[in-house]
Amino acid sequence: MSTRIVTDTEGFLSIKEDWERLEQVDTNITYYSTFHFNYTWWLTHGQAQANQLFIICCYRDNKLVGIAPLQIRMVDKKILKCNVLCFLGKGDYFDFIIDSRQFSVGTIMKSLFAVIEENATKWDKIDLTHLPMQSRLLGYLLRHDQYNPHVKYLTSCPRIHMDEHKTYEQFSEEHFSTKMRKKLQKLRKQAPYRFKVMTGRESSDIYDKISHVHKMQKQYMHQEKGRTERRSIFEDPGNERFLKRLFNNNDHVVIFLLELEDGEIIIYSCCYLYNQILYDWNSGYSPEFSHFHGISDVLQMEMMKYLYEARQVKQIDLGAGSYSWKFKWTRNFIVSYSFTYWNTSNRRMMPLRFALRIRETLRTATKKNVGQRSTF
Repeated sequence: MSTRIVTDTEGFLSIKEDWERLEQVDTNITYYSTFHFNYTWWLTHGQAQANQLFIICCYRDNKLVGIAPLQIRMVDKKILKCNVLCFLGKGDYFDFIIDSRQFSVGTIMKSLFAVIEENATKWDKIDLTHLPMQSRLLGYLLRHDQYNPHVKYLTSCPRIHMDEHKTYEQFSEEHFSTKMRKKLQKLRKQAPYRFKVMTGRESSDIYDKISHVHKMQKQYMHQEKGRTERRSIFEDPGNERFLKRLFNNNDHVVIFLLELEDGEIIIYSCCYLYNQILYDWNSGYSPEFSHFHGISDVLQMEMMKYLYEARQVKQIDLGAGSYSWKFKWTRNFIVSYSFTYWNTSNRRMMPLRFALRIRETLRTATKKNVGQRSTF
């Protein structure tokens, strides 16, 4: 096998056809590993001096069979600057892209990691996050004596399996309480709404509309609830440029919403649809409806009715985080892991690694003390 490292935008674009071919054969990947998602992210963030492209390509008989979609990101830790080898983009799932039909996954992974090790002078730390439990990359790391100790649990992503109920009526009977159904009827009476579904291709201004709602919700949480830690993803200029590019004419971007007759959005849910899996990653509501408890339940009920009728989705991923409200809709979930590996040959990083160990020890001790106090 042979390998090469793509380090510039021209080289990135040159592998588009092969990357998209691998998307069709690697059934494990999600929308976050597609060429379009990653290339769009790089076009937005690639100009920053802190980001260096580092896509590793593995070839067998001159055919691309494996991709590690990585970058080297310089992180300023004030004490020291740290070069971190990590995935491109941000999302709930990431993985290497592999053609395993005729080629050994282990051999391809070994070749990709050989390149990483050969270029150890360029990175101080490997930080690969959001590795789903079915990931081939995760499997390789867990089987490797050197890497296994550095794999840690990260989070869980609840999922609704549509095939567990043949019809919307069966799903609603199990998951919709009488209280939820009354909420839906109450909202219909108080604020007659329209349920709408649209894609990035169908609406050129949908990004501006939902970002406005999310920013208003953040402001409301600050002023009325004292939740000053609350942030809006749409406030960051880089995120805004990236998401506007991603939304543009994109059928994979799907927005579900409730709106009033004048077009004002009551609540929305923004998703990516890929390979019959709906990835729900962002939602927001108008502060004018903050008094209406259970408004998110109403949107979820309308979404489920639509999805059972459309029959285009097999699973609904509710995003990272084991929040109780997600488990009202499902008992299924996917566990994600992270892999953090320091370059021990780089003595320059020893003070930073020591400081991080101290911080982690203090955090663990604090959690333990809180747990002990809660038992009394």
